[in-house]
This record gives sequence, structure tokens and C-alpha cells, in this order.
Amino acid sequence: QQQQQQQRVHATQQFSPAVRIVGGREPVTTIMLRNIPQRYNREMILEDMDARGFAGAYDFFYLPIDFSTTHSVGYAFINFVSEGELARFKSVYVGLKLSEDNPKVCAVVDAKVQGKLKNVDFYRNSTVMGMEEKYHPVMLENGVRLQFPRPTRAVGPVQRRPPRAGGQMKH
Repeated sequence: QQQQQQQRVHATQQFSPAVRIVGGREPVTTIMLRNIPQRYNREMILEDMDARGFAGAYDFFYLPIDFSTTHSVGYAFINFVSEGELARFKSVYVGLKLSEDNPKVCAVVDAKVQGKLKNVDFYRNSTVMGMEEKYHPVMLENGVRLQFPRPTRAVGPVQRRPPRAGGQMKH
């Protein structure tokens, strides 16, 4: 019953233009998940999170892609529906190896842009919105994907990085 009440409160707050202040500060609900294997795509990470019990715990997800290789850049931005869900996520993912064939372990840091609405506003006019949908950010409500808002202005072309030689940038 308490969870249903929290969901109702969250549903009324998520589209409110005002930022909910907790204890005199804006809540921290958006993180950068670091050290994701580059071969992982958006769907692989979302499936992993849902399989570990986080379906419905997050409402925004974006995995940036290096468009010259079409691989992930190794991190993702995730907004959680509450600070409690974020704490639960950290308890599972910090130090987790997502792949046995990759030595990296996951790390979590606070994102600069906080909150679902601010992230949606930030990315809706991003050049990534001119790419295929599989590269777009994802917006969700109670675990169900919603259509990501269309850009409010023309988006420019994606900047492609020059290819790397042997994994190192040439100087």
C-alpha cells in the first residue's frame, strides 16, 4: 500500500515543472554508470537491469554511442524514480563485472544533469535524435517505454570522431 502511494505521488510529480526539494536540496536520482563493455548496446543494459530487479525503478536511460564504431562509449546515464531506488542500484552494480570477458567493474557517479525532465529536455534537441531510434535515449513510466519527445528545433549532424589507430589516439 505504501509503495502504491509512493507511485501515485511520483506520477503526479514527474511532470511537475517544479523540482521537488528534499531536506533543503534537490534529490540526486541521475547517475552515470561507468565501465560498461563497449560491445553492450542499449537493449543489453536494459535487459540486465530488469533481470536484476530494476524494472520500474528507472524512468530515463541513455547509452551514448561512438558513431564511427557503433559501439558504446562505456557509460550510460540513468535516472531513478527515487533516491532509494538509486541506493539499491548502487548496492548491486558498484563493483559488478557485466561480462566475464571484460576486466572492468562497474562504477557509479552522480550525473551533472539531474532528474528525468531535465535529461529529456537536454537530449531531445541532441544530434543523437537524428540517428536511428536504437541509439536514442529511452523514457519510461512504471517500466513501460514512452515515446521520446520530438526535438523542438532542427538537430545538426552527428560529429563523428576520427578512427583510432590501435586503440590509441595519434598525436
